[in-house]
Amino acid sequence: MSALGWHEPRRIRRSVNSTDRHLGYVTLVAYPNRDVTAFTEGSPYREVVIADSREMHVALLQRFKEHWLIQCGEAYGTTDRACDMTEPLAMQLAEFALTREARGEALVEALREQLDVVMAGIP
Repeated sequence: MSALGWHEPRRIRRSVNSTDRHLGYVTLVAYPNRDVTAFTEGSPYREVVIADSREMHVALLQRFKEHWLIQCGEAYGTTDRACDMTEPLAMQLAEFALTREARGEALVEALREQLDVVMAGIP
């Protein structure tokens, strides 16, 4: 096994369960030592990937300098906050997304509202 390089992304993948029922997966991706100012179009600081139990895409959340971008299928939305995402918070958001019947625009809006609520107290 080779060691990760200086700029290699760091991934943590967790199974998401609710009351002994497997819902899906959440993968947290961090980019340590990435110079986000090197790309004029922007580059995410962190990503949270949510997939259902069949490993199909449910949501992608990407943290940029001043906001989070939320993608569910072809629908997109942004938050007004840009604080860090902890693993417990990512698990909470994944469970939230995976227990909703809504997809697309409706899930983007629900996740945006949820992020604004849970991140309100985080500096």
